[in-house]
Amino acid sequence: MLPSIVEIAEQHGLIMDSSSRNREEVKCKCPFCHEDSKPNKERRYYLSLNSKDQVFKCWFCGERGGVFRFISLLDQLPEAEVVQYYRKRKTVHPVERLTSHQRHLLRQWLGGKEPDWLKMRVRDAAYYKRSLDLLWEDWQEFVACEQQHAYFELILGIQCQKYPVYVERIQKREKQIDVNLLQYVCETYSMAQRPEWTCAIEQRVEQMLIEIQISEMANSRTNGG
Repeated sequence: MLPSIVEIAEQHGLIMDSSSRNREEVKCKCPFCHEDSKPNKERRYYLSLNSKDQVFKCWFCGERGGVFRFISLLDQLPEAEVVQYYRKRKTVHPVERLTSHQRHLLRQWLGGKEPDWLKMRVRDAAYYKRSLDLLWEDWQEFVACEQQHAYFELILGIQCQKYPVYVERIQKREKQIDVNLLQYVCETYSMAQRPEWTCAIEQRVEQMLIEIQISEMANSRTNGG
């Protein structure tokens, strides 16, 4: 299976025409001739990426080829090295299954700049594997934080008697990060013996509601006086 040429472009920060993002032909600013990056050409996108055949072509400079040539040009690596790397691959690391949007969210959460993964894995496969292992741990921590926040909203919705409103918020976040949240927190809430972290969240919600109630009572007295 060939790597996704669109994902490769995203990983390298190519500027895409958002209106073509979900089409078979995705248009980008050409990173080779930069002609469409000149003044007065803001709406021009000369590089075409075929997401079905994994090929590219610039309609100005004529640079073209398959996804391996695309990678070799972007990373300034011999195409033979890129091809050899992909032929040797037998397993896919869980991090490599994350979508580009999920990786972007994780990078925002972690901070810092996204490394050049392709160049790293071609040059030093062992270091690349260790880096992926660490990143997978970061992703699992990110998901755990999202699940705990979703549980907080579930409890808040139940206590405030606004369950449908908070369920909708959880579902919206699910779509944003492409991770199952609602089913997880509902199953957790239904457990006979819940994890310790749920008790802390339930206590936090209870304390927050008490503080809100006290604040509202104080405001009511002030207004009445």
